[in-house]
Amino acid sequence: MISSMKSDSPKAITATPLNSRSMDSRGLGPSSGRPNNTGLNTIEFGNKRDPTIVMLHGWGRSSESLRGLGELLASTYHIIIIDLPGFGQSELPFEASNEGGGWSTLDYAFVVEKYLDRLGIDSCTLLGHSFGGRISIRLAARNSQKYKSVILVGSHGLQRRRSKLHKLQAWFIRLFGKFFKSVDGWFGTRLFEQGFVPRFGSLDYQQAGQLRKTLVKTVTEDLTEEARAITQPALLLWGADDRETPLDLAHRFNQLITRSVLYIFPNMGHEPFADVGYHALCRYIERFLADKESKT
Repeated sequence: MISSMKSDSPKAITATPLNSRSMDSRGLGPSSGRPNNTGLNTIEFGNKRDPTIVMLHGWGRSSESLRGLGELLASTYHIIIIDLPGFGQSELPFEASNEGGGWSTLDYAFVVEKYLDRLGIDSCTLLGHSFGGRISIRLAARNSQKYKSVILVGSHGLQRRRSKLHKLQAWFIRLFGKFFKSVDGWFGTRLFEQGFVPRFGSLDYQQAGQLRKTLVKTVTEDLTEEARAITQPALLLWGADDRETPLDLAHRFNQLITRSVLYIFPNMGHEPFADVGYHALCRYIERFLADKESKT
């Protein structure tokens, strides 16, 4: 049984995908691989005449992670799942790379919005998981007319509350990191990469490669004010065993976003849509959107 703020849920329906395509985010045709050309790969399901849901995946994931959920929802909705720049089959823009200085979630939001503008989509629901939730919050906060509602699944975007001891430890780790980088710069060694990163770097940081600077920029963002600015209906879906974005974040988002409702899925983690979980999420998403439509 799913514990939540509401009871009951509608029936989930399985759907068949229509197509998969690769398009340039500026609507200019296939990706060319040039550094400044942000080519986006997308998967599209359903009927374009139906209301649109735009799905944004988490860090280190791709559109494939949300495919199962998209297929189920496509019987009622037009689904677009985007490989965010630098992930999946979408190219890495030079500006988002380490050499280019890295991107913030504002940069990602800009690319997604321009892409949707090129497709002529002027009204949709956003669904963001984890890192994709950060981008969804940015978009929803800035344009309530275009983004009619938002669904956050285990979303990042708020700074986790840490003890003074943890903050002190983090400060020392950052200090050591700067020291090792300086030593490497002076003597041409690789102490930072070979010693510091394996010992102190998170798994995401170790695997980020050319997206390390983007990762560092985005994880330090605090979207408290952006979340508070969301006036659209919002659905929050969280795994009770989520360790990446603990339930404390879910409850804080629920407090910040005025018209939000939170559902908590027991025995599920950071990806509650994994395996058969997307059937459960589908029911709650369909119910949420049906209720929203009935009130407009």
